[in-house]
Amino acid sequence: MITPFYFEQELFDDISIRTLPVVNHAILDMWHKCGCLAFCNENKDEIIKAINSVPTKYKQKWVTALTSDGFKKYQVQLVKSKLSELDDIADFERCFYSKKVVTGILTSDYDEIFHENRLIVNGIDLEVITPNNFNESINFAKSKMSCESDINAGSSFNDVWNDRFSSLVAHSNKITIIDRYLALNLERDIRDGHKTSLECLFERLSSYGTKYSIDIFSACDIHNQSVSADKIKDYINAVLKKKPYFSEINLQIKFSLCKNKIFGEEAHDRMICIGQHVVQIGKGMEIFRAKDIENNTFTIKPKHLSFFNTAYTNLSRNREWRYIPS
Repeated sequence: MITPFYFEQELFDDISIRTLPVVNHAILDMWHKCGCLAFCNENKDEIIKAINSVPTKYKQKWVTALTSDGFKKYQVQLVKSKLSELDDIADFERCFYSKKVVTGILTSDYDEIFHENRLIVNGIDLEVITPNNFNESINFAKSKMSCESDINAGSSFNDVWNDRFSSLVAHSNKITIIDRYLALNLERDIRDGHKTSLECLFERLSSYGTKYSIDIFSACDIHNQSVSADKIKDYINAVLKKKPYFSEINLQIKFSLCKNKIFGEEAHDRMICIGQHVVQIGKGMEIFRAKDIENNTFTIKPKHLSFFNTAYTNLSRNREWRYIPS
């Protein structure tokens, strides 16, 4: 789960931001791991200027966060771009809820504006917090929990998707799946007439209005069984692309088969890389199949903290077959 949050240049007037490296670290760390900053383009230069007031150790880290792809961001247009201009938490809802922002970080100088700093709207927690009480954020705590908690057997797939995937895919457009068992399970579900994991995933993605690029790597020979590349190709062209939710304008798929030995050596764990985050799931794409969910280990982490890049490079160099849209 990703927490969409907001701050502007006034944040860097806060005494804690100016004097306490630990406060800077806490915000930057959670942003990197499970946050997505909403920002007004007109404020960007002012924010960069305001960063000069933070401890030298963190000045460049803030600049990096604001300018690199490793920290999620999206642009919004606001009537009131400064949190200090708001009247109360209800005004925060009026200005930010429609922009998908759930958490605002306000300098402590204006904390008295928000006698009540939390509001629940349609089951969603909205909050305005200060750097001093950043560790009390409900939404970042939920995000951290969803990134670190395993999936229990019998969990509802809707809950798993909404709590762990939805906000992540909403702020990404590139998805790479590394799952040695995916192709074999795909063949089995096609044979048995069941809804496949890819159908489930693509149907979900189609509702976000984003153009997604999906790159898949799976094994062609597992448990002494060979996967038919022709069957995979026919399924993509004759079935998956004919689904009403599939549009090649919004969904582009590539599919590669590699020897199982390569997975055993380089990519044993099943991973879904979504933007700059890697989701590691015990049973991988199995949770997207039309069957009851079993116990699964589960983590979400920044891509550079995983071995995804190494696995992706080695699999890309050792393809046995590849499907590319014509």
